[in-house]
Amino acid sequence: MPEGKIALRQLLCLLFAALLSPTVRVLPGRTAAAAGAAGWLCTLTALPVLLGLCWVLFALFRTAGPEDGLAQIFQRALGRLPGKALALLYLLWGLCLLCVNARLFALRLLSTSYRNAPLKLFLVVLLAVALWLARKKLPALVRAGEIFYLALSLCLGVVLFLGLFRVEPQNVLPVWVQDVPEVLRGTLPALSVVGYVIFGAFLGGGVARKEGNRRRAMRWAAVFCLVLTLLQWVCLGAFGPGLTQRMDTPFFMMVKGVGVEGAFGRVESVVIALWVLADLALLTLLLCSCCCMAQAVFGFQRRESAALPLILLTLAGALFLFPDAFTLYEWIEGWGEAGGLVFGFLLPALVLPVALLRRKRA
Repeated sequence: MPEGKIALRQLLCLLFAALLSPTVRVLPGRTAAAAGAAGWLCTLTALPVLLGLCWVLFALFRTAGPEDGLAQIFQRALGRLPGKALALLYLLWGLCLLCVNARLFALRLLSTSYRNAPLKLFLVVLLAVALWLARKKLPALVRAGEIFYLALSLCLGVVLFLGLFRVEPQNVLPVWVQDVPEVLRGTLPALSVVGYVIFGAFLGGGVARKEGNRRRAMRWAAVFCLVLTLLQWVCLGAFGPGLTQRMDTPFFMMVKGVGVEGAFGRVESVVIALWVLADLALLTLLLCSCCCMAQAVFGFQRRESAALPLILLTLAGALFLFPDAFTLYEWIEGWGEAGGLVFGFLLPALVLPVALLRRKRA
């Protein structure tokens, strides 16, 4: 492994841990509202689109140098000024997601633990830890991501295994051909979750290029979608689609009923505490990606130098742009979902033909 580089496997571990955070917020509530009992299929129908995104990203990286991330690829493909403009758009989008998610995580911590504590305290602590992680070198950061991944995957595996015993088959079956339009409609919120993958590509300049990386990423995408499908199956099977879509976080509600008689009982406090790791992984991923974009757009000498200004902007945005929960959730269900599709899938697909044409002419 070249010095200062990381393996793709390590970046995928960080992505897995980070994507669990928006997963439990969106799934299966939004998919149940769209597709009813067939909502658990929505992440399977999202899989071909995610595989297509992986193919597009690896095709873009074939046109780039070994030190280039996605922000540099934009400049190679579109030219210096248009490429910087597109990277700046992604930077602004990443900052919006940082503000939204930081505010959302602080609200969740407040509602599940210290109800009388000031919201700003949780917000500052979360952003301070994310800043501390983001200022680390990339190899140190992904090693923390591997620890997060290990803890969260073990926790999720145990919870889903125990949750299978609560599944009522009539809540998720049967599924008929006439459910296909609803399943396809429910695919959109699922895609808004997996669209966060695009931010990992901005860290691509630090990933060692090896044979088999694309196959490894495709395999990761398939496994991740299968895990999300199982998570939805368990939640929908436990509560049914009607009750599931009325819950804020069906996964945490399902966890409240998990336990083994005579061994251990309610484990929701442990799971919610561990899920803070997923929140931190997502905030750190977004912050590091935004730092890479800022470095490409504004010419910072080091990625870490952009972290403090960006975290201060995030704190201000979280406090003043989203003053209450209503504004926050309205933005997530409107602009958040639409932007996830545009920035996560549409724009990379539009850049690829231009990049390939420019490479052919060169």
